Amino acid sequence: MITTVTAPTMRAVTLEEARQQLRLDANDEDMLLAVHLDAAQAELERAADLRLCPQTLAMVFEAWADEITVPVRPVSVAVITCTGTDGTSVTLPEADYVARARYGFMRIRPAAGTSWPALGPDGQITITLLAGFAEGDPDLAIARAAILVKTASLFENREGAACLAFDTLVNQLAAKWI
Repeated sequence: MITTVTAPTMRAVTLEEARQQLRLDANDEDMLLAVHLDAAQAELERAADLRLCPQTLAMVFEAWADEITVPVRPVSVAVITCTGTDGTSVTLPEADYVARARYGFMRIRPAAGTSWPALGPDGQITITLLAGFAEGDPDLAIARAAILVKTASLFENREGAACLAFDTLVNQLAAKWI
């Protein structure tokens, strides 16, 4: 299970960008627009297993797996800690594990010639991850376009309607990572 340690401090698309997309001059509908932006971003992130904005995540396990798959992207490993046999917290050196993107997702396994350390009773493993796209990443541009399209659709069709352009962009993002 993934938990958010440090939440993103911004949206992938700003209110001003959404106002420009919709050609809105006034701020009187900003609250509704913000709700639509958040909903569109959340839907995209869930549908494509992405985290758009910089944030810190954590995965906690009670036992080691041969290979650990991180179910969201893009991510990098910040640190791996575990409870040692003596009950103290142990930080794994980067040389002791390999973290690579394979088949679209980050996979973590022991480095060649090493194995995962033994855990103490009631021990746990915590993998801290840095998630989110770098500014200027082409996939972030696609995601931003999808959010703007979906937000405009939600705003203009307040009773709800399908948004084929959004679905197409989300599928494009999901397929790029396979």
